[in-house]
Amino acid sequence: MKPYGDFRKLYQSLRRYDSQQIAVQCSEDLLEIEEIWHFYETLTVHELRILCAAIKKTEAQLGYIPFCFSTVPIVFIIFSSKLTHYIANSIPLLSLLIVGFVTLIVVLIFRHFRNKSYNALHLYIVESLLQVKSEEPSHEDEQSCPIAASPLL
Repeated sequence: MKPYGDFRKLYQSLRRYDSQQIAVQCSEDLLEIEEIWHFYETLTVHELRILCAAIKKTEAQLGYIPFCFSTVPIVFIIFSSKLTHYIANSIPLLSLLIVGFVTLIVVLIFRHFRNKSYNALHLYIVESLLQVKSEEPSHEDEQSCPIAASPLL
């Protein structure tokens, strides 16, 4: 999926086609979203609820990854006197470490926000399908999860 940054770029790419239906069918990004949507439509309400909980769990964990990768090397550099002494005597090594560290941070931040956007997409699809499927009366879901069918709940 291309990182558009804003919906305007996607809108402009869709306007190139004469028909709206052809435009949506020719967009690889929208086809990918449609495939994800159709996959989740085949799942039961119970399975969708479990997926929703798992997605929200990963959503809460996403912020720690860039934080850990960006602060741990700095802590080692600051508090390691041997390493600091060695780097102070070697400017090219320091330059190489800084370039490598900045590159690592940029890659990790890009990956973090890409994962965050996919997480938001999957969460939206699962929550939308949960809302639609919970409005439909279904006895199948109550039988698949005996706890939900319990009169005590």
